[in-house]
Formats: sequence, C-alpha cells, structure tokens
Amino acid sequence: MVRYHYALVDDLISREEFDRRIDQKISDCGRLVDEVAAAMLVVGDLGRSHVKVRDLRRKSSLFCFFVRVLALSEPSVFERPDGTKGMVARMTVADETGQVDLVFWDEQAAALSDLVEVGDVIEVIGKHGKNRRDILPLNLRKASCEITCDPNPRERKNPERIDRDICIISLGKSRQYNRRDGSIGEMIPGLLGDLSGTARLICWEPSLLSEIKEMTPVHLVQGIEREGDFGGREIIIDDASTLTPAGAMPRIPMAALADLVPDTTISLTGTVNQVQPLRSFIRRDGSRSYVRNAVLHDDTGQVRLVLWDDCAQKPIFPGETVAIYHLLCRIGRDGEYEVSAGRGSYIRVIPCSSLVPVRITGTILLTKTGTYIDDGYRSYLIETSLPHGTRTTIQGSTDGKRIFVESEETTPLQPDDVKNRLESFIQSLPS
Repeated sequence: MVRYHYALVDDLISREEFDRRIDQKISDCGRLVDEVAAAMLVVGDLGRSHVKVRDLRRKSSLFCFFVRVLALSEPSVFERPDGTKGMVARMTVADETGQVDLVFWDEQAAALSDLVEVGDVIEVIGKHGKNRRDILPLNLRKASCEITCDPNPRERKNPERIDRDICIISLGKSRQYNRRDGSIGEMIPGLLGDLSGTARLICWEPSLLSEIKEMTPVHLVQGIEREGDFGGREIIIDDASTLTPAGAMPRIPMAALADLVPDTTISLTGTVNQVQPLRSFIRRDGSRSYVRNAVLHDDTGQVRLVLWDDCAQKPIFPGETVAIYHLLCRIGRDGEYEVSAGRGSYIRVIPCSSLVPVRITGTILLTKTGTYIDDGYRSYLIETSLPHGTRTTIQGSTDGKRIFVESEETTPLQPDDVKNRLESFIQSLPS
C-alpha cells in the first residue's frame, strides 16, 4: 500500500527519501502510527494528499482527488486487434478548477452505473492514460465533502484542420524527442493569438518558423486545432501545414479589469505600478523558481499581478504599459481577484507615444536586472538574444531607460578600440 502513497509524490522526492521520512514520522509520533498512516502524513506534508483537477497535469505516477460526477456514458463494445471483445465507458467529473474524464475498461465499464450516480461526490486514486486528458481510476469511493462546480459537462471537440490568420506571440526553445522509428525529431512550443484569444502552439516542423519573429502575423493553412489535455486550446503545426505572411495583425481579445472572471485564461493591457523586488525560492522538487508581485491597472480598475519564473525575471519599470497574454485569473487568499503570469504567458512592453530615435554601438551586458547595451557612457535596457560581451550596433527608439530594438548588427572588436578603452579606463583611476 505504501507504494501507492509514494506514487503520489514520486516526481518530488526519491523512494529512499520517502522511506526515510516515513521512519522519521513514525519516530516523531512515538511509534504510535503504522507505516501506512506515516506515509499518508508524509504525502500530506508535501501537499499531495489531494490535488485539484487543474493539477492533474503534474508528472507524479498517481493522483488522489475529490470530484463530483457530471455524466456517465453507456458502455461501448469494441474489438481488439487479437479478435477479442472489449468494453469501455467514461465518467465525466469536475471540481471548481476544471473537468476531466475517468476511463473504465471491461468489467469496470460494465459495472459503472452500479457504482455511482450523477451528482455523487467521489474520492479517486488514478493515473494518466495514454491520452493525458484521461485518468484511469485505480480506486474510487463515495465521499461526503462538498464540491462546487459547473454542473454541465463540457463538450469535447474533435481535432480539426483549420486555415486562419494568427499572431505568433512567443516561441520557446527547440526540444528534441524520439520518433517511433527511433530517429530524433525537434519541436518548438510557443504561444499564439487569434480572434478567439490565445492558444498553446506546438510546431513539429521547426523549419516553418525559422524566419518568423515574435509578435508576427501569419496566415496558417492546414493547422490542427484541438482541446488541450486539461482545457484550453492547442494549435499544432505539422508537415501538412504552411505559414505565409498575413496582411494585418488579428485582433486578440483583451479583457477589461472590471470584467474579470475567476478560473479563466485571459489577456490584459494595463499600466504596471507598485512593482516589488524579484524573489527566488526552492521548490519541493529542489528546483529554483522566481516570483515578483505588482499591481496592474487600467481605466476600469486594478488587480494584483503575480509574475513567475521567466515572466518574473523580465525587467518592468513602474509606470510602463504592458500587454500580458495567457494569464490565469483566480481568487487570491485575501478573497480578491489576482492574475498570474507563468509558464506559457508572455509580457510585451508597449512603447509610449513620444519615442526618440537612437543608434548606439556598445557591448551587450547580461545582469541580474536585465540585458543592457553599454557604450561606455550610457546604458539602455534591451531585449536581444545576443550573448554577453557581444559588440553590436543597435538602432531603435528610446523610451526612458529602454530601447525598443528595430535592428542589430554585430561588430567584431578591433584591437585599437580595446586598447583605447583600456587606456581611457586606466586614466580615469585615482593616481
């Protein structure tokens, strides 16, 4: 039984560490608890005694969660490749954070209607199926807790090919994967926007994106639109898709702060103020993360803004206007709305109307507060992929401490230039 408890947290700690904590917990309790009870306490200490539906995307082998039953499908019979008959049925369940399907096979599918009824609240121990949107239940029982959720099962749409104008909002780093034939392939994740909002981008043909920059409008032909594993949209670009320049930027919906709805994914435009210092912390799995708090306001109101990891490390100055895509809106601990930008989100600083053209040749400096170009007399915050120490010429427009880059040209260091700068530095030192 203890192995099931460990499977709830096996993405956080090793089995050896789990066993050590069990022994420590038994000792702390004066040896008045058995191994199973101690394992439950360890799981609870790690915050995994029960999770929400939105957290089922984590990588632990098992999950334990409370949900309400929304719908039961009739068992359907199918034929396996070996000629034997099989049976499958689905149960749609939900909590306040989302919906998911439990999949039952064979004898379990046949007995499903005798186990539970629509409206029941159940406790489930389950694992991911082949499709991460599905959970295979290993054990379930009726529970007496209260679950508040949307009582209407969400209709799951089948993937479909689409032709559409989209905006490539952001692109992640290329990742390698193993194809079924054993060869190595590459994919690029990202975020895009269209008239319906934002969607996760998955590109299996990186060459199609080689000439495309972020915040670029393109016309997508034969992309695949589907529902994500746990809600939200995904658009897939594969070898049947094509991308061509689009004439105009699609109007991505931006919410007003007065119209926020909890547990929704939105995009916002507003002015940032009360920006707090960046803080780092160690997660339970040992990885380092970053967080920064701020306040975002527009003409209709204001809201607490929580920035995580890459979004937290992006330099933002008080008073700057930003567009933030793919935010999660929820109710914070104080009962007020808050919006959170983390993995999958993207922040774009919007230039003011009084920009000043500038051309500067200097050195790229990567610092804790951001990336700068410095010519020895002045420095500006910029966004660039050039490495630290690169000598470059940048042309763009200044807005206070920031340059909005229009073009950049790398220039190799010349020996005479290095010599002159060293001599100038030495002369500036106190005698």
